[in-house]
Amino acid sequence: MKELVTVIVPILEPQINPTEEKLLHHALEILADYPIIFVAGEGADLSVVREHAENIDVVHFPKRFFESRQHLGQLLLMPDFYDRFNWCDFLLIHELNSWVIKDELHYWCKQGYDYLKAGPVLTDAHAAPGFLKRITGLSEEEKRLFGMGYADNGLYLCRIERMTAALKGKRSVAHQYRHNPNLPNADSVFWELEANRFLPHLRKPTDIVRSHFAQFGVQYQNTTLPFALTGISRDNIHEMPYFKTLPETE
Repeated sequence: MKELVTVIVPILEPQINPTEEKLLHHALEILADYPIIFVAGEGADLSVVREHAENIDVVHFPKRFFESRQHLGQLLLMPDFYDRFNWCDFLLIHELNSWVIKDELHYWCKQGYDYLKAGPVLTDAHAAPGFLKRITGLSEEEKRLFGMGYADNGLYLCRIERMTAALKGKRSVAHQYRHNPNLPNADSVFWELEANRFLPHLRKPTDIVRSHFAQFGVQYQNTTLPFALTGISRDNIHEMPYFKTLPETE
């Protein structure tokens, strides 16, 4: 019988910073009831991770995919990545820019969706493509601006079988996204704009529902708590209202 869900924590080069270490420690605590696997480049130094969890499970991929977030996005657009974890139904990709608030992972796996992720933060409301624009397609500049809205948005829940099928069904498009050096956060842009462009490969929630799954920390204003916050970095964590409410020991 398959596992329901596995938590995947990517570790990028170089060594993680103190804020990322704080997010890591919290993730290991709140998600302790689920299998947690670290993915890292071949030969990566995981000594800091082992300070928080001595016996860790690690899956290695080629080192080039962990040189930057842009390179990681290439890996997350490859069906082989998802197939590597085919012993479970879902993956929670948890980059070290996110903070799970409530242990609702089982609940979200049971809601019937294939892909859940917070929407982008766009400085220009007109940068959000409408229905017709999503069908006809965005220009390269429009995609670039859209992709910038996903900076540090590193938490999503996905059904492995449907993600793999979508990538194989859109093999050529996924290849273009993987090899576009000018498109930031290409994986997020692909899943948002291309996966369901002509045919509904993935079941996705409405904007309201996904706001209960995850929100950007800088936008959260102490209203109803979502499952998780994302968009967290050492440059903004101390300015986020949620973290101001936590005890210093958190």
